[in-house]
Amino acid sequence: MQDHRPVDLTNCDREPIHQLGTIQPIGFLIAVTADWIVARASSNVEGFIGREAKDLIGNPLAEVFTAKAIHDLRNKVGMMRGAEAVERLFSAELIKQTYFDVAIHFSGSQIVIEAERGEGHAQDTTGVVKSMIGRLDQTQDLNSFFREGARQVRALLGYDRVMVYKFDPDGSGEVIAEACKTGIGIFKGLHYPASDIPQQARVLYKRNLIRIITDVNAEPVRIVPQLDEAGLPLDLSLSTLRFVSPIHIEYLKNMGVQASLSISIIVEGELWGLFACHHYATRCPSFQQRAVSELFAHVCDEAGEPTAA
Repeated sequence: MQDHRPVDLTNCDREPIHQLGTIQPIGFLIAVTADWIVARASSNVEGFIGREAKDLIGNPLAEVFTAKAIHDLRNKVGMMRGAEAVERLFSAELIKQTYFDVAIHFSGSQIVIEAERGEGHAQDTTGVVKSMIGRLDQTQDLNSFFREGARQVRALLGYDRVMVYKFDPDGSGEVIAEACKTGIGIFKGLHYPASDIPQQARVLYKRNLIRIITDVNAEPVRIVPQLDEAGLPLDLSLSTLRFVSPIHIEYLKNMGVQASLSISIIVEGELWGLFACHHYATRCPSFQQRAVSELFAHVCDEAGEPTAA
C-alpha cells in the first residue's frame, strides 16, 4: 500500500527513492543474471506474459521469451557502453503474437528488462524530432525558443500543462515558459524553493532523463524477491517504470495533478532544467512518444540555446 501520511519535506533528502522496490503497473520488470537466468520479476508479470513471477525465478529467460526476442535483447546488451547506458527495443515479440516496447539497463551485476505493451510497429522517431526541431529553428529569441519547446512537447505528449522549469544556482527554480490548455491558470513566472526537489531526486534527473507518473492513485507493484542474497533491494535508478516517492505523490495530489512527466534538460553535463508536464486526469503517453521526447531534449541541449538564458 502507498504511504498516505502528510508530506514532510524534512525527510525528502533522506528518502531512498531509487530503492523503493516497486514499479508502476503500466508494464512489467524482469531482472536476469549475466547468464540470463531470471533473478527477479515484478509481481504483475502474469498479466502480461501469462507466467507467475515465482515460476520464473531461477529459470532461463530463453524458456520465457521467443528465440528472436532473446537474440535481439542480447544484441542490445552487447551495444551498451558503460553502467549508465539504457537501450530500447520497439515492438518486440517477447511472446507469440504479443508485442512489447522494451528498455534494458544494468543494475549492479544484473540485466534489467522492462516492458510495456507495444503497438506492433516502430515509430519514425528521427522524423518526428526533426519536425519539432524545425519549429524551434524558426524562433527569433530565447523566450520564443522556450515557449515553442513547451508547445512541441505538449503537442507530442498531450498533457494539460507543459512547463520549462529552469534551476537557479542556489537550487531554487522558476517556470520560464509554458504551454497549457485554457482555463487552468498560468504558472509562468512562479518561483519554487530548492526543497521542492530534494538532492537525491536531482541526481536521478541527471542519470535518468525521463520520469513518468501515470496515475497518482495507482497501486505500486512489488518486485520479487524484494531483497537479493546480500539483503539489498534492486537499484531502480535507471528504471523507466520505477514507482516514485509517496512524498512526491502526496505533493502532486495537493496540487490536483493526477499524472505527470518530466524530461531533464542537461547542459554541459549539468542539470539545467526540466520540461515538467502535468495532467489533471490519468495519462500514459506511449513508450515511443516518451523516447521521442527524450531525444528532443537531447537535441535541444546540442542546439546550445539554453546556455544563453
